[in-house]
Amino acid sequence: MSTGPGFKIEPCNAADLPLLAGFVAAIQEHERASVPDLRPGSEIAASYAGTIVDTAAQKDGVILLAKADSAAVGFVCAWIDADNDPLVAEQARVHGYVSDIYVVPEWRRRGVARDLLQAVETHMNRHGCRRLRIAAKAGNAAALACYEAVGYRPYEIIFVKTVDP
Repeated sequence: MSTGPGFKIEPCNAADLPLLAGFVAAIQEHERASVPDLRPGSEIAASYAGTIVDTAAQKDGVILLAKADSAAVGFVCAWIDADNDPLVAEQARVHGYVSDIYVVPEWRRRGVARDLLQAVETHMNRHGCRRLRIAAKAGNAAALACYEAVGYRPYEIIFVKTVDP
């Protein structure tokens, strides 16, 4: 599909489901470091990996793997989504939604995430999406910096507060 320095990006296939589950578990564990209310990655990995595969298939999405030699070093998943918010202009409601992106630690800061996002943007654009959305936990400074570096801008911020009984 496309190639970066030392890696290539290619579509995910059914045989890659165990890889996806491993990446999902790693994302979850990384995010649990700053959001302890999240379930352990081992509890959600297989079912969530199946969910994103099914959703991508149903919503004209794509799951792409970054591979160095034959080893997977990252992935991205996105699909077409629609915002039902009546306050949003009709032409801005349909968008590509990047549900997940992950790069193994030893391959970070080498352009893998940037190239995965570019590849998914190209796919979504071919399917008529002119806007993409991606979310990150507020404490994930590296992800936030990466997304801003490739042109994403904050759209909405959600605050949370735990209230004692």
